[in-house]
Amino acid sequence: MAANLHLEKVRTLTHGNAVYSVAFSTDGKQIATASLDNTVRLWNSQSGEQTGTLRGHGDGVAFVGYLADGRIVTASLDRTLKCWPADGGAASATFSGHQDYLSCAAVARTGTLLASGGFDKTVRLWDAQTNLAVAALTGHDANVQCVAIHGTGKLVASGGDDLSVRLWNVETKSLIKSLSGHSRTVEGLVFSPDDKHFASASGDGTVRIWTIAGDLVTTLESNSGRIKSVAYSPQGKLLATGGADGVIRVWDPATGTQLTNITAHKNTIYGVAFSPDGKRLASAGFDRTIHVWSVVE
Repeated sequence: MAANLHLEKVRTLTHGNAVYSVAFSTDGKQIATASLDNTVRLWNSQSGEQTGTLRGHGDGVAFVGYLADGRIVTASLDRTLKCWPADGGAASATFSGHQDYLSCAAVARTGTLLASGGFDKTVRLWDAQTNLAVAALTGHDANVQCVAIHGTGKLVASGGDDLSVRLWNVETKSLIKSLSGHSRTVEGLVFSPDDKHFASASGDGTVRIWTIAGDLVTTLESNSGRIKSVAYSPQGKLLATGGADGVIRVWDPATGTQLTNITAHKNTIYGVAFSPDGKRLASAGFDRTIHVWSVVE
């Protein structure tokens, strides 16, 4: 991995309140951003022009992502998830069930499985094809702050304020294993593109990389305090993290080496996302901005 990797800012996008999530569409042509201003904004990823606004949530939007078929999925503190057409039309489905704030969500890379977690201590699974609830998974002892879906759709990971990472079998709707090691809240989770590993980011300032069997491979030490967001590049060669210090760090997950870092936001970075070609990185901050970066090797 090139030691001279660096990030060059391409543009800045803005919201009316803190931005909690950012995602590229599957074709890379659109960026979606989710904010505490209760909206999701859609942007042309090349020009930066705003092309639409999704309205319908009754509270801040904590997550936005894209299904493989192009539909947009959002999750809100109003305890619901919604599906929207790719062109930004009216919501086509609403998923309800959480009994307290819905804090996080994830979208399967293939298929139509959705996962969400909340302050009701549950992980909930949904099917965006049938628009039905699949399961409510219980076992966390505190608020769930992050969820991730394995590429096969058969495995879900969750983490939260109880300091644990939990692995769930989707088919049997049961707990496989509970992992410990983080000393503060588990804030972010992501599976590697080859589906052999996953990374957990924590308020203890570390990112831990595990096998999908739950064996710890390596620990990345940021020395920065809370790490809130984490994302693999599409090829799996890079891992980006966003921290409470407003710094983006890019790592080689195979060696644990930090390749670059840049002060990107005034405070916490709540979301990081690579473009499908891996050439750009977007970061979303509590400072109401989204920065788009060129990944230069």
